Amino acid sequence: MKDLFGVEKSDLENDWREHWKDMPEYDNEWQEEPDCIAVFKFKTREDYEEFKELVKENLYDGERVFDGMQRKERKTAWYPAKEKASNYDYE
Repeated sequence: MKDLFGVEKSDLENDWREHWKDMPEYDNEWQEEPDCIAVFKFKTREDYEEFKELVKENLYDGERVFDGMQRKERKTAWYPAKEKASNYDYE
């Protein structure tokens, strides 16, 4: 088989199973929407930081509260904390 540029490729190079061998699993399942959403508004950044530290200490056992793609003015978090991909071990 030839590639886009006409270079001959072996069957081994074209076998996607060989390409993905020993790669970590990927979970692409649809995540359920939250049952309830609570919105907190803070007058100052300092108020927000104080709240975040209290939540981190008392609800998340010192783990990060806000993770992933967060905007400066809009943060989201799950309670209880959802298991994150960073908790997996890859071999």
